[in-house]
Amino acid sequence: MKIKVNNLKSYPTSHYGKTTARSPMKKILFILLILLFLTISTFATLYYLAPKPPLSILEQLHRTIATAKEQEAEKYAPGLIKEAEIFFEGAKEALQKENEKTFFLRDYNTVIQLVESATAKATEATKKVTEDKQSLSESLQKKLIVVSHKIDHFDETYAHLPLNKKARKDFTNAKLKYLESKKAYERKAYLLVGNNLDEANKLISKSVDAAHDHLSSYFNDLPLWKRWHQETVEWSRKNGGTAIVVDKFAHMCYVYKGGKEIKRFNAELGPNWIGTKKYRGDKATPEGKYHVTKKKAGSQTIYYKALLINYPNEEDKIRYNKNVRNGSIPKRGIGNLIELHGGGGKGINWTEGCVALTNEDIDKLWNYVSTGTPITIVGSLRSLHEINGR
Repeated sequence: MKIKVNNLKSYPTSHYGKTTARSPMKKILFILLILLFLTISTFATLYYLAPKPPLSILEQLHRTIATAKEQEAEKYAPGLIKEAEIFFEGAKEALQKENEKTFFLRDYNTVIQLVESATAKATEATKKVTEDKQSLSESLQKKLIVVSHKIDHFDETYAHLPLNKKARKDFTNAKLKYLESKKAYERKAYLLVGNNLDEANKLISKSVDAAHDHLSSYFNDLPLWKRWHQETVEWSRKNGGTAIVVDKFAHMCYVYKGGKEIKRFNAELGPNWIGTKKYRGDKATPEGKYHVTKKKAGSQTIYYKALLINYPNEEDKIRYNKNVRNGSIPKRGIGNLIELHGGGGKGINWTEGCVALTNEDIDKLWNYVSTGTPITIVGSLRSLHEINGR
């Protein structure tokens, strides 16, 4: 019996059966791989194209604000630097808010706008600081010069005077404030300069005004002093003799012979030399027309040589008694033993009320003087305006 082989085609083998069963699975896996690839590619593309956090401009803004603060923007441009910081904080909050979103949904435009606004304010603050400092530097330099001139003027014109404690204290404080201002200016702390300098200017002005008022009252006697001086020089001219005039304000002793000045010497006085002598122990040098009553030398004086004068004269006695009666001075006695003596050259007013010359100068004067030689002591021979320009 013959069997037909072609009938076998109707019955697949087990091998062909397995191949046919796996084909759908491969297709599914392939499709899944394709989908995964497309998904990853899409996410990668989205991530690549997604906006990045603008960290670099935030860091740059931080440096810009820090630079403005280093330039003292908080003092010179507080409003601008405050606005810059508000915008900066807003930018950081907006950044945090966007970072919390899915990356492909983030939008940093608000952050960028806030950073730009903050940068503009910080930059403007720095510019304002630079401009204000330059302007302040120039104006403060002018003020420093003005106050310096006032202090120098006071030093030259008033500092050596026996002023009241308030005027001297104001001057001392003014000088300290000025020196503080000068040091602050050198280290560019201009705001400190302004405060101290304004105070220094007020104090020195008060000192000058107080000193000037004090002197203005004192210089009311200028016509009297000039008359005494003229009478003394005229006496010298008429009599051909020697006469001495002491100018307390100039601290000078002038010697006249025949009405002409022949010598002049530096003189030192009592510490309270402004105003005439009022009573014993006030350490004031008297003012008036006197004459030599005795020439003293050797053991007769502790000051090398001395010319004793007739203080108190009649005018001094009348004034003393009047002031005691009205209670303006204590009843301590009028004082005496006022001399023009040696021992000077100390550079200060130190006597008990006498007029002191150096030993060398008293030697030069000695031979011109005799008992009866006029010695006139005046407050000044020049007006206050001539002395200090006011």
